[in-house]
Amino acid sequence: MEPIILLDVDGVLNPVMHPGEGGRPRLTLSGEKAALVRRLARCGRIAWVSTWPADLTAGLEAQLELAVEPLRVTLLVRAADGDEPTPKLRSVARWLARMDDGGEADWDAVVWIDDVLGPDARAWANNYSQPVLLEKPSPDTGLTEVHIVAVEVFVDGGAGG
Repeated sequence: MEPIILLDVDGVLNPVMHPGEGGRPRLTLSGEKAALVRRLARCGRIAWVSTWPADLTAGLEAQLELAVEPLRVTLLVRAADGDEPTPKLRSVARWLARMDDGGEADWDAVVWIDDVLGPDARAWANNYSQPVLLEKPSPDTGLTEVHIVAVEVFVDGGAGG
């Protein structure tokens, strides 16, 4: 088995927005970010944890040409979640529980890469039933080699494989 890699887009991959057909924007990743995501995909199954619509993340997937199609975490961010240090935490916890209850959770660890991870996410990670690695890139630089190496060490350390 391998970990599920929960991956944010804004502040992590920092795609460039271009005008697209029908006024719909098109997102593109830098070559460096695309290469880093491909390395991540070799460590585990990617699941988008983003507020971007599915058609835009599908455009990113087409650029990445990953061997396994990423999953998509259903984000139901409620008004009260906006006041939380990690607004996506409740949605992520619900999605992971739903996947587990449905027998679809074929991973043995969780990696969550997001530029908005607060102390509540750390507390959740410490109490989660599987090993969890939280990586919090700076939104200015986003995902870097350092984050990928941390994931590779985590996975190679036996937590995810």
